[in-house]
Amino acid sequence: MTHGERLKYLIKVVVSHVLYYLGLLHLWQSIVMRRKAVILMYHRVLTREEREHTGSHPAIVVDRETFAKQMAALKRRFVVLSLTEFADRMERGVPFPNSSCLITFDDGWRDTFINALPILRQHGLPAVVFVPVNYIGRRRLFWQEALTHLLVRVAMEVKGNPGRRSRFRDLLAPAGLEQVVDLTDADPRPSLIVAISKQKQVTVSIIEETLTTLATELGVRTDTLTAIDGFMDWGQVEEMSRHGIAFGGHGAEHRLLTQVSSNEALSEISAAREVIDGRLKEAVPTFSYPNGYWTPEVVQMVKASGYRLAFVTKRGLVSCHDDRFTIRRLNIHESVTDSTPMFLARLVGLF
Repeated sequence: MTHGERLKYLIKVVVSHVLYYLGLLHLWQSIVMRRKAVILMYHRVLTREEREHTGSHPAIVVDRETFAKQMAALKRRFVVLSLTEFADRMERGVPFPNSSCLITFDDGWRDTFINALPILRQHGLPAVVFVPVNYIGRRRLFWQEALTHLLVRVAMEVKGNPGRRSRFRDLLAPAGLEQVVDLTDADPRPSLIVAISKQKQVTVSIIEETLTTLATELGVRTDTLTAIDGFMDWGQVEEMSRHGIAFGGHGAEHRLLTQVSSNEALSEISAAREVIDGRLKEAVPTFSYPNGYWTPEVVQMVKASGYRLAFVTKRGLVSCHDDRFTIRRLNIHESVTDSTPMFLARLVGLF
């Protein structure tokens, strides 16, 4: 965190706590959330130890203890809706109760079952999880996490055998990551995660080729890299559904739907619904666009596939009259929600 970022963070901490303890945050909530809902978007709920070993970017991670405090705050201060009730109100144009919210999770990580579910059950709170169906029940990682763990091994290999630096530099050049062989950090993982997150323009084919060549060079299999960054199996999905957790589609391969052909996009969208409908008896057909990428054409595909609602990643409060296929959500992660005042301030749009 730079000096400027730290200063901004401290300002947010001070402002949110002052407003919270003066009661002004609650007053602001009652004004801006009249007949409105906020949709919380979670990805990962990890223990502190797990956070030290994950390959996921901090922007999608919440500490388990923080998550517990957040769920307690929601139960006290908000009307937490089930997906069925939320969908019914959106379809019929029925205003939400004041200060309503919907809890959502993207991706179906194993920690959603292990760490988040017990806390949700403790507070009796419903939620919805959007899953990329081809990852559920399989020993697969998203490419970002797989690449991070491979690059950690590359860094260790180069540190122990500097003569291999040139070889790995050549292998990483197509993905624009050749500079990582020069990292000297005791723990290179945080720097690697940042470096990978900046590779926005690299094609899927280059990433997949890089993963394959690195795994071959290192003599490892990507499905054995780590269990921390894995996904649920269908037994866990079914158990969660028995405890008030709904499930929706998030594609099949988690492809970015604006960066693939129309046929592939439609296949991603329709396959997700078919698999979930076949697995769960009472699935509410809803969809979350992977990474929030959508176009009007993609929206039409979602509608044609029979979904009732679809969610994006753009922040903002939601009215029952909003478009049902571009519903806004608010990303929740540790650094801006690690206290109750910060969490509530973010929910009502202050940060």
